[in-house]
Amino acid sequence: MASVDVVFSPAEPLPRADCWLVVDLLRASTTIVAFFERGGRCLLPAAAVDEARDLKRRLPGRWLLMGERNALPPEGFDLGNSPLELASVDMTAFDGAVMTTTNGTRALLAAAERGGEIRVACARNARAAAVRAAAFRSVAVFCAGLEGRPALDDTACAGLLVDRLLERGPRELGDGAQMALSLFRDCRCSLADLVSMSRHGRRLKTLGLEADLLYCCETDRSDWGARLERCGGLMRLLPER
Repeated sequence: MASVDVVFSPAEPLPRADCWLVVDLLRASTTIVAFFERGGRCLLPAAAVDEARDLKRRLPGRWLLMGERNALPPEGFDLGNSPLELASVDMTAFDGAVMTTTNGTRALLAAAERGGEIRVACARNARAAAVRAAAFRSVAVFCAGLEGRPALDDTACAGLLVDRLLERGPRELGDGAQMALSLFRDCRCSLADLVSMSRHGRRLKTLGLEADLLYCCETDRSDWGARLERCGGLMRLLPER
């Protein structure tokens, strides 16, 4: 029988899976989906700030440098990690972007080491991501978490994704999938209200980024996705629609 499970943080051992749905709801996976919605061609994830800077220097053509540390853009970056900020840039004028974030890009690269198809998922593309993942026998939702620990925001989004996968047909649920699904289905408030209670959500509100939070919590608004593949020694994200 087809299965789905949830890994709550990068600190957990990663199981084998045919397809990974990597989630960093606030805000990397949402920003990646928005990047491709707005015409982005290619996105290169980097684990470290210096690695991202060096990669941009070495690439031919025009590349954006985007990302965050502690929710704010590092010095010299073109953009932060805000999906709403992307509206100010003509993405079609660039060959792509190099991105590094505290949690999300590291989770993507960790999943790549485990093997299997790797896709970016968030609340906004939850149903579209589930439709694509439904073709695979074993699916694992990988939460980026916060500073190596589970995060309420990513866990809630994982529950949403499990719910959307079950719309496509029955699956055997691992304990992690059961836990995330129960959180999502049993919550008596909206996803935005639940995420606002998280440590990461509270931080964004303190920084005046509540509009980002609300955008990230909109569900099933996008048909876009992104898949991770290796090309010429680099890991790159390409759009799916």
